[in-house]
Amino acid sequence: MSKIALIILLLFISKVGLAQTKSTDRLGGVDFYVHQEVTNANGEIEQQLIELWKGYISEGRFQDSNSPYWSFEYTKVPDENFWAIGINTLNNRDYKVQCKIIGIFEVENGYWSLISSFSHLNRDSGEIHLDVISAVYAKKINDKYLLISSAEFLKTVFEHHKVGSINYYVHPFHKFKIEEAERMQEFNEKMAKEFGVEPLAFDYFVARNARDLARTWGYEYMNRMYNPSGKGGIASWRNMTIYSGNNSSYYPHELVHLYTYHVVPKDPHLWVGEGIATFFGGKSDYSLHWHLLKLKAFLAGNPLFDLSDISKLKMDIPNGEHVSDLRYVIGGVLMRNIYEKEGIKGLTDALEYGTTDEDFYRLLYDKLEVTRNKFDEYIKLEMKKYTEQ
Repeated sequence: MSKIALIILLLFISKVGLAQTKSTDRLGGVDFYVHQEVTNANGEIEQQLIELWKGYISEGRFQDSNSPYWSFEYTKVPDENFWAIGINTLNNRDYKVQCKIIGIFEVENGYWSLISSFSHLNRDSGEIHLDVISAVYAKKINDKYLLISSAEFLKTVFEHHKVGSINYYVHPFHKFKIEEAERMQEFNEKMAKEFGVEPLAFDYFVARNARDLARTWGYEYMNRMYNPSGKGGIASWRNMTIYSGNNSSYYPHELVHLYTYHVVPKDPHLWVGEGIATFFGGKSDYSLHWHLLKLKAFLAGNPLFDLSDISKLKMDIPNGEHVSDLRYVIGGVLMRNIYEKEGIKGLTDALEYGTTDEDFYRLLYDKLEVTRNKFDEYIKLEMKKYTEQ
């Protein structure tokens, strides 16, 4: 064999070896550790809680109504807010996740708390990435410890107010204002009349900011708790709960989500769900009208800005204000136009179309006769027509 042929053969073997290494280098799963400072980890109860938590994380049965690890006594989906951990994907990743238990202690009313950090090694940069620090609760139920959601535990310790059909649970750093709650109940009754149903009964957790809200969800740390606005919120339509980090007991946008799921209990296309919520309830303390004036002004100064591909519009209006999400604002004007044409029936129809972009374009054609290739032109024409009404 010539020297050149030998070199080629060695290179081939080397490449095959590398390919085999890469194809089998799918680590996945979780390595569990208990921090040395958790000196009570060998206690009888503590050991039960560690095994309970490890079992849940290892199996990856996220939002499973038959989960043996959770109590469903008061909450339909008790682990709903643990999406940031990505439990159902842990075993399918190409890297290991480290779950380190950093605290186990008894809290009020017979509950226990277990705190864990989740992290992984970024092999490209060599950096350790901290994903989240989570807080989960547990309680003995029928002689067996079961996991309890953070929200259910906090209901037992937060200040509580009932206004109409709304149960408010108030974070200690927030000052509850009854006038905001009464306004929310008025909006609740308005939406009930609009959708032709009875006013909804729901829970409302109100916190000062996104940081306090994330802790209400069960996170000591997550990236989103430090967003630039300091605000945020979410509606859990499956658990009939609103979580507000806007320092207010009035959050109409999130309440609309409860109604849309109540009348059509399925996930809609994001632009439909957020569009209806923005149409009726505004976004980030501002009405749809306010946001549309911002969009009108931006497009007047940037007439060539491309709106044609909705998959590329996952962003705020790029005017430096970081307030008006294009999906919510444009979705809002589209849902408004459908409502003006067909009333509430048009919006409930829209909720049925499905979650893909193809479903969304089909909806626009059926209801507004807007084709995919005319989308950009249609929105810009709508904005040119929009006035300070």
